Amino acid sequence: MFIEKLDRHQWTLKEAKEHIAKLIRAQLEREQKGPNPRPAWARQDPVEKSEEEARSELMTALRDGDLHATGRLSLRRRERYATGYSAWEFHSSYPQPISPGHWREGRLGHMGKNLEYAEGEFIDIRIPRVMVLTIWPELPLDARPQTSGSETVYTTPYMDLMQAAIQQYGLSATHQDKKESLVAWFLEREVDGEPVSRNLAEAMATLIRLPQSQRGGAKRMVGPDLRDTG
Repeated sequence: MFIEKLDRHQWTLKEAKEHIAKLIRAQLEREQKGPNPRPAWARQDPVEKSEEEARSELMTALRDGDLHATGRLSLRRRERYATGYSAWEFHSSYPQPISPGHWREGRLGHMGKNLEYAEGEFIDIRIPRVMVLTIWPELPLDARPQTSGSETVYTTPYMDLMQAAIQQYGLSATHQDKKESLVAWFLEREVDGEPVSRNLAEAMATLIRLPQSQRGGAKRMVGPDLRDTG
């Protein structure tokens, strides 16, 4: 039953590196805003530095076996005498595991689209997203980098009010309060000096609850409804 909930989404090497680079840039921003920021002459371009460190961290995890990837493997190389070079062909249709030894021995191609080693080549390389997020978890909202200058993450008074309700009632995946209680709470609030209307209160109360909570406790029936026997 637990395997059904497994996150099977796959990332390319590029997507994984971009995620790691985003975290590193956020860390660099926090360090720069700290009590002892680096002088201007000692600063490195945050984009360039984050990309460089992200690639290094990703490759270290793959080479050490902390992160596992798969790819379509070819063990057949064809010499192209007319053009003076050779290329791998007939790659497998089903992804196969790439061992840490392959990463240590091989050479990563342009944009991470292939990994070539002495006896073969992997293409269409993929990494489980859940493994990347385990090593490099998403940043909390208050620690994410700002979009530009002093601009903060976009929000609205209604979004702030819904977040306040979530905190007030302690809503979570395992605890869902009744919609009527939430509606009553919203009706007592004001936005920009104006009371919240009932339509808005009901809409916000719906949006902050899980879909299954909105269906109520009755189970859905499968097949014909045999309750009406008249």
